[in-house]
Amino acid sequence: MPGAISPWELKVPRDAIITRSPALADDPAVRAVTVIGLIAVGIIHALEIPGQVSGSVWLTIGFCLLAVVAPGAGLWVLLRPSLLAWEFAGAVCALAAAGYVLTRSVPVPGDAGDAGNWLEPLGMTSLITEGVVVIIVALILVSIYRASHASRPWVRYLGGLSSDRAAA
Repeated sequence: MPGAISPWELKVPRDAIITRSPALADDPAVRAVTVIGLIAVGIIHALEIPGQVSGSVWLTIGFCLLAVVAPGAGLWVLLRPSLLAWEFAGAVCALAAAGYVLTRSVPVPGDAGDAGNWLEPLGMTSLITEGVVVIIVALILVSIYRASHASRPWVRYLGGLSSDRAAA
């Protein structure tokens, strides 16, 4: 291809630090599972909106926001995967799961009837899906942070100093 540079034609100084994103964050299958999970969370909350309309306004708004924001986060991860996109996707699912646990644990204003209703089918489906997405995002963020930490020259330098002192 005209104008393309082959990897063996690149001239990189020996002391240059080359960083690349971890393989897990670039894996299309991992991104696809995450996106499908986020879209599923959005669909589940969209299906629950008619049942929430008769309840409290704040809960209905929360369901509407999740129905829009979760698939939006999935598209962000799909089209432009970045640290912020992965963090946002994890936060959306973690907050949705926390909301489920909160509304099932204690009576909340406008939704006191759901306290103790842990086995609601769509709620459990959403909770499991959110848990899978949170676990995937946590693994990806750990790999990104480890790669970021390893690529900092001062961290390697300070690590070298401590090993030099131990050897002396």
